Amino acid sequence: MFNWSDKKQAIYLHGTYLLTHPETGERWESKQQAQLWYIEYQAQEQAREEELAQRAMPELKTVKLQAVDGALKVPSNFESLDAIKVTVAEGQNVTLTGLLDIADESFLVPVLRDDGRRVYFPIEVQNGQFSATFNFPTSGRFEVSQALLNEEFAQPRFSASSITFYVIRQTQTAA
Repeated sequence: MFNWSDKKQAIYLHGTYLLTHPETGERWESKQQAQLWYIEYQAQEQAREEELAQRAMPELKTVKLQAVDGALKVPSNFESLDAIKVTVAEGQNVTLTGLLDIADESFLVPVLRDDGRRVYFPIEVQNGQFSATFNFPTSGRFEVSQALLNEEFAQPRFSASSITFYVIRQTQTAA
């Protein structure tokens, strides 16, 4: 808010009086001159705030899951779900593939076990396609969420649906 002091011929700004034009160092010629400068100052401040907000919230790349291979059970409409539940056998490879619009890269995906520990699996991205193979040696519940996917990076990079792997023990039938 523009706050002009006729007595001091100054702008009251951030708890102090601005007696001179910041760029020229000369006293204000008039209230109108000070007001024009203040309007420009506000626009610059707003632009700086927007730039800082944009830096703080980088654009997240969407991880688009397209296929789940090797699972015992996968919802038929998994592409449209925010939370995907996949049933897997112990020791069985399960490969997730899909689209991720980033440069070719390899990184680790943290997976949270039901006991609170993390297990890490590699993910490969090539030509905008990702592939990650999971293999769980013990039964239990294992989760991958957007927060977990981003926790190893300095800034969040990805948005993704949560995936819960229900790993079950396969029993042998006597023949």
